[in-house]
Amino acid sequence: MRKSKYVLFIITFFICAFSVSTFSISNIIDPFGTFSNLALTKMDGTTFLKVSPTVDLQLSQNLFNMDNLNALLNEEEITIDATSMHRALDNGIHLAFPVTAGAYVHLNLFGLHLIPYVNASGAVSMSLPQTFSQILFGNTLLESNVEDTVNGFARSNLRLNVGAGLMFNDFFVTGNFFVPVLYSDAIRTYAHASYTSSASPANVEVEADAKVVLISALNFQGIDTRWTDSTVASQELMDILSQDAGISLSLGYGNDKFGFAVNDITIRPATARYSIAVNASGSVNYAAEGTDITADATYTLSDPEFSSLLTPMSVNNPINVTAYYKSDGFFMWGVTGMYSLNGDWAAKAYAGINLEVLKAYYMFGMIPGFYSNGLGLEINLGLLNADLQVSMTTDSLNPLGSSTPGVSAYLKLSGGI
Repeated sequence: MRKSKYVLFIITFFICAFSVSTFSISNIIDPFGTFSNLALTKMDGTTFLKVSPTVDLQLSQNLFNMDNLNALLNEEEITIDATSMHRALDNGIHLAFPVTAGAYVHLNLFGLHLIPYVNASGAVSMSLPQTFSQILFGNTLLESNVEDTVNGFARSNLRLNVGAGLMFNDFFVTGNFFVPVLYSDAIRTYAHASYTSSASPANVEVEADAKVVLISALNFQGIDTRWTDSTVASQELMDILSQDAGISLSLGYGNDKFGFAVNDITIRPATARYSIAVNASGSVNYAAEGTDITADATYTLSDPEFSSLLTPMSVNNPINVTAYYKSDGFFMWGVTGMYSLNGDWAAKAYAGINLEVLKAYYMFGMIPGFYSNGLGLEINLGLLNADLQVSMTTDSLNPLGSSTPGVSAYLKLSGGI
């Protein structure tokens, strides 16, 4: 009799868990990444235990038009002139590559939620003023000289995060260890370009050189051979986490309608002990004598130079604030935003139809200098959920009027009860 009651209890438990999971309200906004708010995990349908891997990639640029992108992919000749580069000529050269990839585990213990996680996050970006694009691609006149130098034109803040969040009711706190993987050194990173021309003799010379310096807690020199041994790799990571990782906190609130969070409150800065430097230079010279025109172009790119910093550098992440408001009815919609104390910001809005087991929606997003328009589809099968988003990024508000497209893709899988 006891055995029958026990079996009946187990069957009833799984039926209830499946039912709750199937008809639970999940969220379009991811609890990690750009718009981080751990309270959103409470709406992922977890009755007891759920595992959720996620990847979120975006490439935005205003340098290559569609023809040059096709040529680049097919290893063909790229056309560089004022027509093909007109977006860069109008606005300067900009490129952004935000990325988040990782996984979290959600353990629901009678209303007390424990969420351990690991992910890699950050962005690589480049921004050059209009002067550079004018020098490199513009129709500069003879008898003119133009020159410009910019520091910190390339930025990177790629990091590894390992932590855990604790949530009760609608409030949460998260403790996070962060390891700087590739952070840019703005002081030693620079780009320089110059244009010199004369009418007699007819001569045009364009020169450009750049240096990018990155710092890291990881020693990348020989890492491809050292880390073939899993014991060595795990030991190095444990040493970094215990000695050089930074510690930060996140605090916030969230329910099924709205929420806010304050992220990256640094308790202890991380330490970077290594640097990587890459140098690039190029020049183009046009000379004319009578009807004879000669052109000479050279380009060099150095191999990465690995070194140890004489003085280790402290690494902090600026505090950022996020907020969301959403409605998960049959006609669902939501807005979310992020602002960082270093001036970075992002915003996203979505709207669609919610059939519980299936959601289809349109998204519109913004980051400095770029916009994204995309479609998303979420499937909820109870024990297994999937959310896929695909977007086109542009440098103009009208996606049909953009000549320099990019792409964004997001995939989240989750399984459990």
